[in-house]
Amino acid sequence: MIDHCAISTDISVSDIVFSNSIDDVNQDHWEKVLNGENIYLTEPYLKALETGLTAYGFRYFIFYSDDQPIGIGYCQIIHITSSEINAKDLSKRMGGMLPKSIINSIDIKVLICGNAFASGENGFKFLPEVNKEDGLKILSRAIDEVHLAERKKNNKIGITLIKEFWPESFDDVSFLKETGCSEIKIDVNMVLNLLEEWKSFDDYLKAMNSKFRTKAKHVLSQSSPLNIVDFNESNIYDKIEEIDELYNTIVDRASFSFGRLNAVTLYEVKKALGDAFYFRGYYLDGKLIGFSTATAFENVLDGNFIGLDYDFNRDYSVYQRILYDFVSHAIKIGAKKLHIGRTAEEIKSGVGALPVDMVFYAKHRNKVTNAILKPFIKNLSPSEFELRKPFKKSYYDQLEE
Repeated sequence: MIDHCAISTDISVSDIVFSNSIDDVNQDHWEKVLNGENIYLTEPYLKALETGLTAYGFRYFIFYSDDQPIGIGYCQIIHITSSEINAKDLSKRMGGMLPKSIINSIDIKVLICGNAFASGENGFKFLPEVNKEDGLKILSRAIDEVHLAERKKNNKIGITLIKEFWPESFDDVSFLKETGCSEIKIDVNMVLNLLEEWKSFDDYLKAMNSKFRTKAKHVLSQSSPLNIVDFNESNIYDKIEEIDELYNTIVDRASFSFGRLNAVTLYEVKKALGDAFYFRGYYLDGKLIGFSTATAFENVLDGNFIGLDYDFNRDYSVYQRILYDFVSHAIKIGAKKLHIGRTAEEIKSGVGALPVDMVFYAKHRNKVTNAILKPFIKNLSPSEFELRKPFKKSYYDQLEE
């Protein structure tokens, strides 16, 4: 039984074509729908993920109405075990309702509609004439088809996630709760709004109040011994092992990870996206002690991944320097927004980022387990933090205009 087929829409779907590789997708039809609007759905980027993440499953679909493409989507199938979870931290955030012993025994396949490694609505795209609610109803059908096909292959999927939505989509997607999905309010995404008059990093500093401008200059001074290098493909390839180690240091500290990336995938993404994929390495006395990546698209710089050797962080303010370098690069390319992601919200607010609520939807494929899961999910709330406001009052007045 396909759970969502009974949901009616105003769009007549004549066919859904499924593929297991982006190589097998009709590229003309895919591009016609995409129209160059989301770099995370482009063929080169998705091919880079496939090449680097060989343990993951990928499923793609194109939706047709009267034989014309009207939408595209894809999902990632990930095997999640307790190694991706910080049991102590997650149990604490859930108020102790989910025992650590249960968390430590997790071994489950998860289908993620969206990108496990990039925040936002990156798992689907429909033509403008298809409203978001109808598009998601059609998408739900495709997801259930994938679920059924995997079950027939004895590759049962335990949980389906649709991730993750910005506030402007909340009203359109709330109907998903009626389909048995649980709405999960995850940690906020920290977003810096860049003013048009900021033509340089100095302009950004001048917009700060004296206290935070002094702090920023202290970070720049403390990090001045670092040799900062913009990585190309060759740099990444030469430092594959070090990049993996630094990345895993960060992931190991997180309460939960949808999955682990690897340096090979970052190398492939750099090859695919070129200058649109910012990759910077931080050296001290010839040793790579940190790196950062970000993707530029649609007037946004989207901070993706950071790797860090914490032994050097305090003395050289590496993490905060990485954040300021994100700001500098965003200004350089003329971005209007800088997404710096979840975690370390208080520090990120110190560079001017403001919290933006996001939600995703989860459904356990066993109805009994799904019913048990809901009360635990309701108790999983975003982290609390102290919001800092580093800019002069005029900055915040402009945002409200």
